[in-house]
Amino acid sequence: MTISPEMLAAYADGELDELNAARVERALSDDPALAGQLEAMMSLKLTLAAHYDPILAQPLPDRLTAPITEAAKVVDLSAVRAARQRWFERPALRYSGGAIAAALALVLLVTLNRGGEASDMAGPQLAQALDSQASGVAGANGTKVLLSFRDQAGTLCRGYSAGAASGIACHEGKGWKIHVKGGAGASEQGDYRQAGSADAAIMAAAQDMAAGPALDADQEAQAIKAGWEP
Repeated sequence: MTISPEMLAAYADGELDELNAARVERALSDDPALAGQLEAMMSLKLTLAAHYDPILAQPLPDRLTAPITEAAKVVDLSAVRAARQRWFERPALRYSGGAIAAALALVLLVTLNRGGEASDMAGPQLAQALDSQASGVAGANGTKVLLSFRDQAGTLCRGYSAGAASGIACHEGKGWKIHVKGGAGASEQGDYRQAGSADAAIMAAAQDMAAGPALDADQEAQAIKAGWEP
């Protein structure tokens, strides 16, 4: 049997199975030239190992490992879901995932009016509700506050549903400026909120505006007592 250089190299590296290793050993015993080739291979292998093994044992520099480490980072989806869930911890703020998804279809019903004119200030009835009502409680005039939160600038804002309109207003100066306007809210639809309702669109818009989770009941009560000042 002819032993190829590749097969001889595999034998030198210990990569042959028992049958082929036995064949090589028989050929080595019958062919001194082949045995000389194997000896040369083993000598070269030892020389290379003595030179490169200490180098391979050294740790790689940070400039080489940093991109690999960064690429290997995995987003903790459970942490992301937990952060989003904090928005819906209060009973008044729980919406099904379908409602939030459907709210995206209502984006044309919501108009952002940041930096608007004086006409964007809430009227007396709405302002009174925003000043004093707790979230989830419908007022005598039909206005229902959905949630309270701080926007990216730290301004206190409230989402609301009022008759044929819903929206988000932020306390600026001595009044409430309306930053988001929507369509009819829950007060015209009854207590049952259909998936994709204007209220769901307002909740989604509030989540985009907010710098953190919605105020809890205690934080909201303190804000009402302080007149919604920062």
